[in-house]
Amino acid sequence: MVSLACLVPVSSYADVGDDYPYAGLGKCPLVPLPPKTPGGHHAPGTPGKPGAPAGPHRPGRPDKPDTPPPPRQCAKHIWFYNGSYGDPWGFALRNCTSFVAWRLRTTNGLGDFENHFGGVHWGNAGHWDEAAAELGYLVDDVPAVGAVAQTDAGRVGHVAWVSAVGDGTVTVEEYNYGVAGGYGVRTVPTSSFRYVHLDDVAPAPYLGSTRAGVATTDAHDGSWSARTANGTLVVRRPSGHTTRVRTPGGWSAHAAPSLVTDAQGRVWLAAVSARGRVLTMHTSVASTAFTHPRSALAGSATSSPALAVDGQGRLRVLAIGPSGTLLERHTPGARSDRWSKPHRMGRPGSWSTHAAPAATPDAAGHVWVAAVTRGGTLQSQHTTHDGRRWTGFRLVDHMTWSITSTPALADAPDGRVWLASVARRGDLVVRHTGSGVGRWERGHWLAGQWSPYSSPSLTVDRSGRTWLAAVATDGRSAVISTPAGAQRWHRSRGLPQAPPSETSSPTLTSTVGGVLVGVTNRRGRAEWRRPWGPSGPLPATHGPRGGGFSVSRFL
Repeated sequence: MVSLACLVPVSSYADVGDDYPYAGLGKCPLVPLPPKTPGGHHAPGTPGKPGAPAGPHRPGRPDKPDTPPPPRQCAKHIWFYNGSYGDPWGFALRNCTSFVAWRLRTTNGLGDFENHFGGVHWGNAGHWDEAAAELGYLVDDVPAVGAVAQTDAGRVGHVAWVSAVGDGTVTVEEYNYGVAGGYGVRTVPTSSFRYVHLDDVAPAPYLGSTRAGVATTDAHDGSWSARTANGTLVVRRPSGHTTRVRTPGGWSAHAAPSLVTDAQGRVWLAAVSARGRVLTMHTSVASTAFTHPRSALAGSATSSPALAVDGQGRLRVLAIGPSGTLLERHTPGARSDRWSKPHRMGRPGSWSTHAAPAATPDAAGHVWVAAVTRGGTLQSQHTTHDGRRWTGFRLVDHMTWSITSTPALADAPDGRVWLASVARRGDLVVRHTGSGVGRWERGHWLAGQWSPYSSPSLTVDRSGRTWLAAVATDGRSAVISTPAGAQRWHRSRGLPQAPPSETSSPTLTSTVGGVLVGVTNRRGRAEWRRPWGPSGPLPATHGPRGGGFSVSRFL
């Protein structure tokens, strides 16, 4: 049985770019007409009783000429071709479902997509979101090139294929919408559809590695924070005073700044300009005023930069460029502010341009780096003991991770390094190394669906308690923590109020008074608050789930 899709009127459509194999082929089943009779087009007996004789002929009054039959019309919006009403994939010919199935198979590479893909009946367009969700695919309000645009509007719903994403708009290709059984292209507000992510071609261009803000503690236990808003970089000092750092053209709206305190007590700030350059500046030991911004990485950067200080006091800055190449530079010593030559890390062009690298030192002074490739693999490496070389990137596991979510790293006083990351389908996993430099231990899955467009945040406070903040697919932030050496996580309360957003990212930072969590409030500003907690343990269940290792799920 084939599945239908609705025909909905639209003001315009474009008959271009149509490579659907059944374009214009086949005929539409027609409404049958009653048989004609001499002198008229009604059958005998009509409009009187069945079998009644026709009325008498009156002399002097010629018979009326035959009236033309009404135009033939399609009985249904389906087409008959080569002995079938259905396409080879189980959908109705020249309907929206058939066209989108064709696009998924040929452009997205889902060569096995058909009406019972994954063992689920996809059916009419109005059922596609439920079918995808049943199989664990992400269905949300965030578009992507290659995603299925879906709506329940109309009798049987409608689906289209997203060919472009703009600022608040999507361009879709579709069939059987503006014209019966025909092709069309239109650009509409993003809110016109929900989006089924089976195997996207490319993320929305505005998705990046932005955060509400970043923070660090200086040598005197004072808290510094920084954020970008409307092209302006705002720094808040421990005194509570704010400074607006300016640069020609302004600052990138899609990359968050980075803050760190070096071994000399200087506060370093790195941010991406609107022109794509990574600029750095720092305070002096005697003053809280920043130096003039200097270029640390030339060319264009698409992700937030990462800053870290190694055990020898060298400052390191890392960023990913628009071609997907990860570059690193470092200062030659603890007291210097000069930069080394750029060092390419990993294969050129291999890294996701919609996620940033994460970097942190461990208790022994090694700098750890984690990043996501274009293909969704999660890889990490660290510096050697003398800090002069890197060990080389290695896979963390064999899962597929979100290319629009930056992993989070944090060091603990006991020597362990913590790592949190969001998978392509919304799994949130946290793990750590052993007590020294070594391999990653087994991961812990956190129950629920987590936004693959938001980046988690990790920190370890001075008591050794590990804190994790992340955003669920409903756009709400959650903060959980576990004491040092414990196996159970606890949910915290008292988080700052923020409008739900799947694409915002919270920030955690450890201070002398505890932990601060930062979110973007309703006025678009960073709001910091100490979470309450814990509110009680989260019961854990155990079982195998992906990745090739045992995991713990927290409910």
